[in-house]
Amino acid sequence: MKSIRNPNLFLFILPVLIFSLGYVTILSTSPERAKIQLIYFLIGYGIYILVSFIDVRFFRYYWKIIYIITLLLLFLTYVAGDVRFGASRWFNLGLFVFQPSEFAKITMIIVLSSMLVSNRDTLRNYKFLLKTILVILSILILVFIQPDLGTTLILLGSTMLIFFYAGLNKVYFLVTAMVIGVFSRPIWSLLKAYQKERILVFLNPALDVLGSGYNVIQAQIAVGSGGFLGKGFGHGTQSQYNFLPAHWTDFAFASFAEEWGFLGVVIMMILYTLLLAVLLYAAYSAKEAYGALIALGVFTVFLVQFIINLGMNLGVLPVTGIPLPLVSYGGSSLLSSMILIGLVQSVWSGRKQ
Repeated sequence: MKSIRNPNLFLFILPVLIFSLGYVTILSTSPERAKIQLIYFLIGYGIYILVSFIDVRFFRYYWKIIYIITLLLLFLTYVAGDVRFGASRWFNLGLFVFQPSEFAKITMIIVLSSMLVSNRDTLRNYKFLLKTILVILSILILVFIQPDLGTTLILLGSTMLIFFYAGLNKVYFLVTAMVIGVFSRPIWSLLKAYQKERILVFLNPALDVLGSGYNVIQAQIAVGSGGFLGKGFGHGTQSQYNFLPAHWTDFAFASFAEEWGFLGVVIMMILYTLLLAVLLYAAYSAKEAYGALIALGVFTVFLVQFIINLGMNLGVLPVTGIPLPLVSYGGSSLLSSMILIGLVQSVWSGRKQ
């Protein structure tokens, strides 16, 4: 444990402000969910402060234990998890539902950062590089087979960005793109029927207006109908009358845009941009390479989630079931987001020690 010296106040304030926007959105359509979400946030904020006091280097020396626990949880979720909508991603623990794949994001950042820093030749030695890839791949596969395509994309995108920042030869990225292209057909065959449908409907929502295309169309209607100032608290017709599916989770942004309009969206964009900028600056200011990789990993996770969620709400990306961090309803997502920000606060406070 360590004391927090010169904490980054933005990292204390911005999560509260962004959460408030999501909380108001959920409160307008589902007061009971809003109450639960507030409890999760208070718990998450407490954990965030606790993580901030832990020297981030602690995770570097115990990453193997964290890795094994995560693999075990992901495996148990796959074989004995609570099945919903054809996917086994949750543990129903009675009082709350636990989603291990959300915490796999934290593990991926800690494991990848630890392995890259532990051996400086990792990116130049094929043996170490292959070992690192296999370790990360085991997490990706266990998340993908649940199936959880959305979280898999987040993990994959974040991994690629961390490797890029760490200095991996650009040839590897070109080879990876070529391999994905060659194996695109087998990968397509591995997707579930509903996942294929979402991609096809993304290309042409009119293919299934009342089915897979319904979510995208309703989200676009909600965003467009918000106008400049929005319809006001509790007056969003698409969400209030349940035309917009999952308006408290996947499509929380569309629900927010309908009630608070263009002006509200601009405020949300400013807050998110500030948060991302602070996370990136923390990586730049880090005293050690390990802290820099941790902060950069958190930045990439938030960035990828932000882009994909907004993309699917606006109809420019396929619907993948990815929540908007700190805004969408969900205890596991909220807790994992707060832990990630806590890691960056720890990196920030340790930069002058």
